[in-house]
Formats: sequence, structure tokens, C-alpha cells
Amino acid sequence: MRPPSWALLFSFCCTLTPLVVSVFADEAYRIDYHHLLLGSPQRNTTFFHRPSATSKASLLYTLSDKLVLGAVNPKDGAVIWRQWLKEDQKENYDKGYLKALDGEDIVVSAVGNTVNAWDAADGKLVWQWAGEGVVRGLEVLGIEGVKGDVIVATEDAGKNIVTRLEASSGSVVWFTKVA
Repeated sequence: MRPPSWALLFSFCCTLTPLVVSVFADEAYRIDYHHLLLGSPQRNTTFFHRPSATSKASLLYTLSDKLVLGAVNPKDGAVIWRQWLKEDQKENYDKGYLKALDGEDIVVSAVGNTVNAWDAADGKLVWQWAGEGVVRGLEVLGIEGVKGDVIVATEDAGKNIVTRLEASSGSVVWFTKVA
């Protein structure tokens, strides 16, 4: 026995309904493909960077509001790697820093009193440095063809400390205390 044509038309319309309501106009162009794995990205710690000098494609690196550092493929939104930066911290810090050196294959992050350098391609820890006090600023210095350095500003008991680290190893080049 053949079902009536109105039943076929009704079942066809029911199968199309989820497809029609899956994207609303106010949801267009929103960054939501990696919220579950990383969290909401912070504007000042999200950027494109080539994971190696020979790579033609760039990845999107971000430090989220949950202090999760990750690399995202901008083509399809897939998370390449991620690191939770808060797990090593004994205190509850809510601000982090993330920078990359042009031409280098590392990204540098800072949370609390710890500065970490991560391999940009696979997210493995390259070096770690723990300073005195809480990190209040992080910058990278790099000149074309010359190895770069990392500048870290920390605050400890009302004293400010500026430290210059070698980007490839994390060793201290110099530091100065400012009252």
C-alpha cells in the first residue's frame, strides 16, 4: 500500500526544518567553533603565526579566558594543540600573556610568575622560567636574521623587576630592579 502524497510531503518538510533553523542571522560570523575546548579567546592574546619558517600556512594562536593556550587551524576550526596554563599555578590568576617571535618556531606565554615557551607546531614545552613576583608584562624583541629575546616585567612586594630572557633557551641575559 502506498502512503498518501500529503504524508510524504509532510515528512519531507519535517526533515528540512532542522537544516533551516540551524544558523540564525545573529549567529553568523561569531567565533564559536573552539569554545568547548579552549574557552573564549582574548583579543589581545589572539594572533596568526607561522609554526615554522618553512611553513606556508599560519595557525591561529590564542590564550582564552580560562587560561588555555591553543593553536587552531583557521581553515576548519580544528584545535591542533592546547595547553592548560592554570594547572601549574598555586594561586588563582585571571590574566595571561601570549606573544610570538617573527621567524621563530616558538610562542611565549606568561601566567602568574611563570613564563613558558612552546613549540608552535606541536605545543611541546621548550623552556620554562619562574621569576620573582607576578608577571605584569611580556614582550618579544626580534630583529630579522638575529635570534630574539623575551622581556618580562614582574612585580614583587611593590618592587618592579625587568628581566631579559634568551628566546631559544630561556636563560637570563640581564635583569634590573626598579623601586
